[in-house]
Amino acid sequence: MNSVPHGSRPAAVMAPAPPPESGALLVRARPEPAARMRLVCFPHSGAGPAAFRRWAQRLAPGIEVWSAVLPGRATRTGEPFANRWEPLVEEFATAVTAAVPGPYALFGQSLGAMLAFEVARELGRRGGGPVHLVAAASAAPDVRETPPIPSDDTALVEEIDRRYDGIPAEVRAVPELVTYFLPVLRADLELAASYVYRPGPPLDVPVTVFAGDRDGTVPAAGLERWRGHTGADCESHRLTGGHFAVTDHEDHVLDVIRRRLSG
Repeated sequence: MNSVPHGSRPAAVMAPAPPPESGALLVRARPEPAARMRLVCFPHSGAGPAAFRRWAQRLAPGIEVWSAVLPGRATRTGEPFANRWEPLVEEFATAVTAAVPGPYALFGQSLGAMLAFEVARELGRRGGGPVHLVAAASAAPDVRETPPIPSDDTALVEEIDRRYDGIPAEVRAVPELVTYFLPVLRADLELAASYVYRPGPPLDVPVTVFAGDRDGTVPAAGLERWRGHTGADCESHRLTGGHFAVTDHEDHVLDVIRRRLSG
């Protein structure tokens, strides 16, 4: 298990992206026709495809980044939020098979880690699948715990801030922004809380996992339990920081992803 010091969040200038098709489940920030690998990314609660635009720029040209779009945001704004896992997993597995050229890997952060894991399992059942799974800010699926979701919006904001440090101060300072993002956050947190792990065969591909050492949702034992979900190797990285340590240590995380996917 590796550890790195805490760093500041880097800034970057985003390259313009072509407008994605309305209703698209998967979008690319920038096409990379010569890429040797694709990385399909599933975001944390409340986030959309814009969360990975920096990655698309920084992993180019060798790795092409695709972003999963959950219902109710971005290209799928007009759709109701997801409240069931099985159809969500099935539709993303179908979309990956149809749209993403191989070889490809899956990445997921927090809620996205569970979704990436379940999509990888579903693709395996269909006779295909990724060549690698990267999971961040999540304990292994069989030990992952999610607290109850407060029904009161003010209490929900306080809980998110306390547990995940997940609402930036500049957003909290503008009530209109909180009002805009809160339904998406609530829907995603409720989806995460409804997750039920069902035992099955381990994956047959390597797994790489990241978590902050101050992330109370991912105890050290929960991070190491990922090893039991693959028959291949599992590399774990304990970063200095909280639930969003992956963002704080973006340089290190992307270096690890490049190295792990180079095989």
